[in-house]
Amino acid sequence: MIKRVSSVRSSIERLSQLPWAFDGLRWILEGGFQKHRNLLSRHFSDPPRRILDCGCGTGIFANYFSPDAYLGIDISATYIAHARARYSRHQFHVMDATQLNFEDQAFDAVMVSGVVHHLDMATSKKMLAEIARVLRPDGTLLLWEDVPTRSAFNLVGHLVHRLDVGDYIRSGSEYAQLMSPYFKIESTEAMRSGFMDYAVFRVRRRNLHSHVMKLESNALTPLMETVVGTA
Repeated sequence: MIKRVSSVRSSIERLSQLPWAFDGLRWILEGGFQKHRNLLSRHFSDPPRRILDCGCGTGIFANYFSPDAYLGIDISATYIAHARARYSRHQFHVMDATQLNFEDQAFDAVMVSGVVHHLDMATSKKMLAEIARVLRPDGTLLLWEDVPTRSAFNLVGHLVHRLDVGDYIRSGSEYAQLMSPYFKIESTEAMRSGFMDYAVFRVRRRNLHSHVMKLESNALTPLMETVVGTA
């Protein structure tokens, strides 16, 4: 049974390298992303002048924002190439979210969708510290992440999470604890998108100086190198 699950997960990882196929599968599982779009409509009813889509994948939410306001980054060159081909007027860059190549306070808003559940604690904290650094003092982070499937009757959701290549699906309170050193939580909500359950957080940057957040981000690097070196 374990070998069968491992084989299926390997197949999903291969599928994820085909952006058009992976997006199609997600569209089916998530009800056409309608809940995601409703979320963006409610929280960004007043469109930000400059928004960073951190871990944008194939850029599926880019067309919600003006090309002049939107910038998407992802560590996958394959996904970024697909995003550029699909949304040619928007900006996309291959970039590591733990080392953002932007000036301090460069963005009015940041959005993160389904990224943190792929990251261990040290990497998550380093990314969040970087996001806090590039956000303006009154800037907003809208983050929504996978949580354990809430309904016992949602068999598809349970199966998808068992096969998910993200190994760090956490509870809502655990995500909140990760963010608390850098952000003040303004609101939280539960979201069900198709078969998938999420915890949604709207947060504001804490009133910390940018250089302090940069130091905190850099301070995690030796720890991450130790983790990688012992993996």
